[in-house]
Amino acid sequence: MNYSKYLITASVLLLLVGCGENSDNKSQPVASTAHIEGVVTDRDEPVTQGKILAKDAAGQTVATTDVSKDSKFAITIPASAHYPVVLEVTTGESVLEAVVLDPMPAQLDISTMSSLVVQSARDIGGISKTNMAQAAINAIRQNKKASGKSTSAGFKGDPTKQYGGWH
Repeated sequence: MNYSKYLITASVLLLLVGCGENSDNKSQPVASTAHIEGVVTDRDEPVTQGKILAKDAAGQTVATTDVSKDSKFAITIPASAHYPVVLEVTTGESVLEAVVLDPMPAQLDISTMSSLVVQSARDIGGISKTNMAQAAINAIRQNKKASGKSTSAGFKGDPTKQYGGWH
């Protein structure tokens, strides 16, 4: 009887440990692919050509796609990728970035704002869920101050699907 009690306790502990959230600083592959779709803009102007590189946490290119003539893209990140994955597109004068933090299917736009959030997260201490969230909050606050308004009416839709996908 005691043996089965210990076996059940050990099983529950292993299950709980396995279900725990990964640390912000650890990069591990996930067992499913991520399909990401979005639009690319540079300073609110559509980007109609360019190659998007998906680079995993180790800096390895794990997928590529092209921007369509109507500024849209779709990319599938393989299950072997280590998150976070940075989507990077080079336009004429600038490099735009956005971050995929997990393999959840998502709508993710790559823009000047998402690039600002990615760079801000790097400046805070690196690309992690916590730093991306803080960087997005800082960007919203900065925009409020710059516009002189105390609302975020200029931000349309669900903020978790903008600013580099910090959801």
